[in-house]
Amino acid sequence: GCNRFEVCSTMAAMMATQKKRVEILPDFQDETCATYIFLQEDHTLGNALHHMLMKNPQVSFSGYSVPHPVDDKMNLRVQTTGAPATQTLRQGLTDLKSVAAHILEVFNEQVPELSTSKMEDERRDW
Repeated sequence: GCNRFEVCSTMAAMMATQKKRVEILPDFQDETCATYIFLQEDHTLGNALHHMLMKNPQVSFSGYSVPHPVDDKMNLRVQTTGAPATQTLRQGLTDLKSVAAHILEVFNEQVPELSTSKMEDERRDW
């Protein structure tokens, strides 16, 4: 598992890209608390990830902020009731990815039908 001195595999993979995308500021007294700085992210990821984290009963606190619109970063604080914060964040990212995949699947199923209906309506107007 993760401890306060190591970065989990998901975080390591994100950081392995040429440009560092996530910084972790662990609470060295307790692995259940950490602050993460996501570079090149904003409210889009922050709000969605915060929502997914708060659905987890092991999360006692989740909060995010975008320090300033000019700053291209989003800060996320996670505190849990016992699980390592990084492990909980990884689960939140996995859950968010699953929800996004489901939304995309439903969208792709529905759009062709909507597009076909709209095209038929437009043809009738001619």
